[in-house]
Amino acid sequence: MTKILSTQYLYQEEIYKISPKLLIVINKSWSEVSLEENILLEKILKALKLSLASAQILTRSEFLIEDFRVFAPSFIIAFGSKLTNSEKMYEEIQIDGTTLVVADALDKLDEVNKRNLWVTLRQLFNN
Repeated sequence: MTKILSTQYLYQEEIYKISPKLLIVINKSWSEVSLEENILLEKILKALKLSLASAQILTRSEFLIEDFRVFAPSFIIAFGSKLTNSEKMYEEIQIDGTTLVVADALDKLDEVNKRNLWVTLRQLFNN
């Protein structure tokens, strides 16, 4: 006997959508992040349809992309952490299949830099 699959039990693709691995690099330990900085970070991620729970957060003042290979991130957003051998900020950087953006520290972001960051992140995350 053949069973017929009812379409009422089929789900939309969004249920199965797995977010890309996001790594956030900050320049100070998480315990030193102020409430205002935490709220700003949450707002940025929420605008990207992500949350703090969906990201890995690491502390580095300076880094190489190779430092994070073990985490296999799709995206890296660095706040106040410098990418070694690069002066680019608020621009998309592609290295070995990982996309990253370097920005000022959360407590140093002014309105102009927030806007620059948002323009770049919106393009990267298609929002």
